[in-house]
Amino acid sequence: MTDSTERRATPGELCTCGRQAVVVYSNAEFGDVGHCGIEGSQARPVLPCPWCGSTEPHTAPWGDPGKCPDYQLRARAGSRA
Repeated sequence: MTDSTERRATPGELCTCGRQAVVVYSNAEFGDVGHCGIEGSQARPVLPCPWCGSTEPHTAPWGDPGKCPDYQLRARAGSRA
């Protein structure tokens, strides 16, 4: 089992869907990951992707909605997020 912590997100910290995060979860396996609190937000991501610019939603290898492989808690400077 991986120990995990959570904290309130600060402005500019993003959910994996590209929206402003409301909470940030941290653990050794995944690092810091934001969550916006919207059920099913991965199925309706912000486009273009704030991290890679893709105009298509990302999907996991098995076809479910997925996060960008370039995801970071904060989008790079100059992005649309």
